[in-house]
Amino acid sequence: MKPFSQWTKEEVEEEFRLTSAPQHPLLQQWLSAPAQLSENEQKTLRQLSRKLLAHVHDWNEEELKIYFIAFLLDFVDFYQERYRPFLERELSVEYAEGKRLWGMVDFLVASGKQTPKEPFFFLHEYKKQADTSNDPVGQLLAEMVAAHTANRRKHPVYDAYVIGRPWYFVLLDGQTYAESLAYDATKEEIFAIAAILRQTKTMIDSLL
Repeated sequence: MKPFSQWTKEEVEEEFRLTSAPQHPLLQQWLSAPAQLSENEQKTLRQLSRKLLAHVHDWNEEELKIYFIAFLLDFVDFYQERYRPFLERELSVEYAEGKRLWGMVDFLVASGKQTPKEPFFFLHEYKKQADTSNDPVGQLLAEMVAAHTANRRKHPVYDAYVIGRPWYFVLLDGQTYAESLAYDATKEEIFAIAAILRQTKTMIDSLL
């Protein structure tokens, strides 16, 4: 079968019988995390936001990842005792006889030390603002279905995708998925993005 990068949202919905539920209660719980930030943390995030605003149209995909996303992920700190972040790891599952989902994952948080075991959260599509090729929602839904299939416990899977300034958060719960509206990281909404990413750790802890 096709790798993650070649799936569209419509194809994933049809192949795996997924339905959209924008008001899913777990998505609302995830997005409603309070932004409890110290003055120093707010200052750090504002500086990061200003850097993004100044360079988002100039950075390529790798520069966006290194100069902005990496700093934000380090700020949140997904390195925990029972799970950690992984970069550029392959995920492959057979979901039916002769049918396989596979591909490289940009960023995921999973249990395991050297290799990811049970995925909980993905971050996908470090694309610059002007490059919106392919179908990021289709790709991330394919990744999430693969993770849900691979996981021994069929818990919800969390995801985010980034297209330059905007961040979108997506939840897959069984055969139902929900997607947030855009959060603009060049505005004060960067506080909400940081809060949601921190809330992701809380939700992972509850699953464990």
